[in-house]
Amino acid sequence: MLPEYQLAQIAIMHYEKGMSQQEIAGNLGFSKMTVSRMLQKAKDQNIIKTTISLPFRLREGVGEKLQKKYEIEKAHVVVNDPSTEDSELVGRVWAFYMGITIPEHSILGMGVGNTIGQVVRNLPSTQTDDLHVVQLMGGLSTVSFDNPFTIVQETCRKLNAQGTYFTSFATVENQEVLSSLVYNTPMGRQVFELWKECTMALFGVGTIEHGTLLAPELVRQEEIEELKSKGAIGDILGHSFDENGEFVHTDLEERLVSIPVELLRKIEQRVAVCAGAEKVKALRGALKTGLIQTLVTDEKTAGLLLEADGE
Repeated sequence: MLPEYQLAQIAIMHYEKGMSQQEIAGNLGFSKMTVSRMLQKAKDQNIIKTTISLPFRLREGVGEKLQKKYEIEKAHVVVNDPSTEDSELVGRVWAFYMGITIPEHSILGMGVGNTIGQVVRNLPSTQTDDLHVVQLMGGLSTVSFDNPFTIVQETCRKLNAQGTYFTSFATVENQEVLSSLVYNTPMGRQVFELWKECTMALFGVGTIEHGTLLAPELVRQEEIEELKSKGAIGDILGHSFDENGEFVHTDLEERLVSIPVELLRKIEQRVAVCAGAEKVKALRGALKTGLIQTLVTDEKTAGLLLEADGE
């Protein structure tokens, strides 16, 4: 029998007939090790081709258009599911990829908000080696799964990782308090050093009207009005930007407890998870900041993004 014929025969016996390698070896008069090697050779010669059915559907072509338009490395565009909220859907998708791509011996920075909370909710439990999780901005005024305290804690539990928390709200009284907190306390210095060594950052995109950060307990009304007057349309980890992707500097920035933009930009892998028609304007501006390398979004949002840009 020709070699490729025998390789195909063994492949069918194993994968279609369900025979073990030991059973095949007995039938054909080979050793089990020989059968194992022949199965591997069948894979190498593309006689055996592996296909995996994902638990969601992607629009690869749409993703490629987003990649080209906004010059990002990867866009995962998932088909909307009427039975699932968009934020939960994209959270599930990145939880799937994150569960198989988390690098060991690394530092993972976690953002804030409902969508990031959905990622963590759906993250499978995984045994990682030497993974450290750090909070990328201060906490919110409410106790919920949107809060970075909870997000970091649950991520550590799911990934068997060590975590470092920032025991401060996302805003403090003024710049003097911010500098003292970040640079003159052991906790602040530890977090700042972890920010500098961070290898992956996961964050959402907020809108000025519906942002997670812009709560009355954390942001003054006059600061919101100042942001709007300067053309701010959204934020990444509290850092506000306009429709051209330019960051807007206001008094709020002077008291914001969050990783600085210049440090965030240096992180090797920067992943934004964002969905929903109400986020399109802000997401478009966020993509223009250059901070997003990988985007996870839904098909409807992606379509509106491309439509807004004349695609």
